[in-house]
Amino acid sequence: MRTASAVSLLILCSLSAFAATQPALSELERAPRMESRSNFAPPRASARKVRQAPGPADCYAAAGDLTAFPPLLCAGAGSNAPVACFNAARGLTQYPALLCSGAASDAPVACFSAAGSVTSFPALLCARAASNAPIDCFRAAQGQTDYPALLCSGAVSAAPLQCFAAAKGLTRYPALLCAGAQSNAPVSCFSAAQGLTDFPALLCAAASSNAPIECYKAAKDLTRYPALLCSGAKNLGPIDCFNSSKAVTDNPAILCSSNGALKGVTHDNIDPKYPYPYPFPYPHPYQFRFPFPDPGRDPSRPSPNP
Repeated sequence: MRTASAVSLLILCSLSAFAATQPALSELERAPRMESRSNFAPPRASARKVRQAPGPADCYAAAGDLTAFPPLLCAGAGSNAPVACFNAARGLTQYPALLCSGAASDAPVACFSAAGSVTSFPALLCARAASNAPIDCFRAAQGQTDYPALLCSGAVSAAPLQCFAAAKGLTRYPALLCAGAQSNAPVSCFSAAQGLTDFPALLCAAASSNAPIECYKAAKDLTRYPALLCSGAKNLGPIDCFNSSKAVTDNPAILCSSNGALKGVTHDNIDPKYPYPYPFPYPHPYQFRFPFPDPGRDPSRPSPNP
């Protein structure tokens, strides 16, 4: 027994001496070896990739032939709700794609029905509405701006009026900048965007932070319309949407913008004799090529003379 113990002790001492002469293992060498794919067990159900929630591209596909301009209808959509809204709105308005642009429910339709006696532009006023709050905002905005339907579009409170008051000394487009605003964040965004883009009012419209600026920086080499794509953005989601949608539509900047509906009310060359406040005068390249308002045409349908 003593002989065996002595031999074991000798072997152990020899191994220890050998180890002392070797370089220490690096962290990489200490890491476990990657198993071959054939050794991988099937992933458990809880580890499988979770399907992403529907987005603008899903809405675009669901819109099918409902409208000739589905990017406007599905702009910034978080579900297929704009499609259901469109179907509910078709018998009520000549502008269902504008009214239901990016809708989260059928609330724009209810707002439209209540707004007809208040404004000549209920589709614009109620676009993205979650309630009838845009109507109350519109009533309070009359006399403060020539563009109350734009300023109060999709409003959830009277915040656009407060934003407008803070913005009108900073930009020629305070109604655009503060359209649907929930705070004065668009004004702060506008100030921070100076020198970055020629279209800071569009970029920061309805912003809740300075996130549109970071989005713009990431988008400016992707599209001719980075200020529209990132308008009112809350994160870099419009960039991801753009990259995944550009093979689906010729208008990914509209489809992926949370403020895509604004493309329906702007134009760069308006006759001074035109008797309506909309389309809203805004410089190239952010004009909308479809006439609005035109009682004989839904702006979601292509103009015969683009």
